[in-house]
Amino acid sequence: MKNKLWQTFLLVFIVVAILLALFFLPRMSVAGEDLRRVNILSDVQTRDEEGKVIAEVKADAADGYVEKGVDSAAIQVKRAAYVDTVPKGMTAIEDFSTNSAQREMDKFYAALGQSRQRPVRIAYFGDSYIEGDILTMDLRGLLQQKFGGKGVGFVEIACVSSDFRRSAPTSRKGWTRYHANERGRGFKASLQGPAGSYFIPSGTATYELRGQKNVYANLLDTAEVATVFFTPGSGLNISCALNGGTSQSLFSNGVAAEPVTYDEVVEVRDSDSTVHYKTVTRTVAPTAVQQEGGHIVAKTVSGRIGRFSMTVTGGQGSRFYGVALDAHNGVAVDNFSMRGSGGQHLGGIPMETLRTFASLRPYDLIILHYGLNVANEKQKDYGGYTNQLGKVIDQMKAAYPHASILVVSMGDRDKRGTDGQMHTMGGVKEMVSYERKMASDHHVAFWNLYEAMGGDGSLARMTEKKQANLDYTHINFAGGRHLAGLLFDVLINGKENYENRVR
Repeated sequence: MKNKLWQTFLLVFIVVAILLALFFLPRMSVAGEDLRRVNILSDVQTRDEEGKVIAEVKADAADGYVEKGVDSAAIQVKRAAYVDTVPKGMTAIEDFSTNSAQREMDKFYAALGQSRQRPVRIAYFGDSYIEGDILTMDLRGLLQQKFGGKGVGFVEIACVSSDFRRSAPTSRKGWTRYHANERGRGFKASLQGPAGSYFIPSGTATYELRGQKNVYANLLDTAEVATVFFTPGSGLNISCALNGGTSQSLFSNGVAAEPVTYDEVVEVRDSDSTVHYKTVTRTVAPTAVQQEGGHIVAKTVSGRIGRFSMTVTGGQGSRFYGVALDAHNGVAVDNFSMRGSGGQHLGGIPMETLRTFASLRPYDLIILHYGLNVANEKQKDYGGYTNQLGKVIDQMKAAYPHASILVVSMGDRDKRGTDGQMHTMGGVKEMVSYERKMASDHHVAFWNLYEAMGGDGSLARMTEKKQANLDYTHINFAGGRHLAGLLFDVLINGKENYENRVR
């Protein structure tokens, strides 16, 4: 048989030559989507730590990866930020307070200095990026290790992440869930709590929240205080048990019940129209609770709590929001995640509800971490979105006047480009710039998570380290631990800077 080996080599040569030539074709797109550039050398080209080519073949503007500067006047901040001194490689928190004597974050830093005497609470609002207590679980653990504290904080009766949240094992029966993401199912925005939800018991409803020993065992296995947040209806009865022990009455709206005592934050206006708030303690007779408008109350039980169980009966018109496991002092971090949200739903929480929760569970730091569900490849202008979120900032300021407010930008989100490599998706940098301007306009603090995690393509690099999911959008628990460490370090650095300033 005749040997045709040379013809095989010729065919391979022709194919390789064609593939090399295809690299020099102009950039093309189909239905608005850029086609990936053919580059058979992509796997052997030398790249730096950020994944950029440093060998002979260089990407040009046709590759689509020449960084586009953000030069729109609409996203230029108008106020210079106070920025702490930070170690090399750390992304500092920018503080846009109007008061150099007391910056926005100073209220939180001062509170940390009191953590051995009282609870210091953080509310972390975000989207699916922190779902399941990702990131917040490790931030909580790091802060509790340094400043004291125990327990997982506030937990909804039920949420989409209840069954995979490692830090808060729960079981429940007999509850109907109403959520801001499910407005077509009878949800009423006027009834929601800070998590954007409320729960109505039917028949005999049960709920159990347990400590756990898999992560931060010495901090999450037991708590010292369990608190139930609810609006009582007529005839409501709540019994509870600690660690599977004897049941005891926690609340009863029957004839022999105790009067209900609750704190209400009321607005006071001075003669010069200056607005401030004060807390007023009210006591209502059991039979008058329903007539008083269904005020939100909090009932607590103390002890060495490894497992908290409650049974709810009666109480037509009652609504429940969640249960918190805490210590008598130290740091508490509440995870308020909502899948698919841009944070605008927070604007639908009634101011009266926020102020009531502010009196029942006051926060020293409120973190707003959104943008992931709004940023997209084509859009560059996010002014309308940040205007909406800015109104939420103002609402939080009014409800929690003693809390510091920190905007955490969206992190990196990646997409495979025409050169075959993963790069930051278009729209991310613009979103981060708009969020920074929003913080500036509303005089709160800002932390650039996108920059802190490494900038362009950083999520792809985290994915290679198994710290993020293959959707190149969401981090996993390992990634949450990494980013929580970055945030913890910058908070501790900020506290040290604060202490140096006030000495």
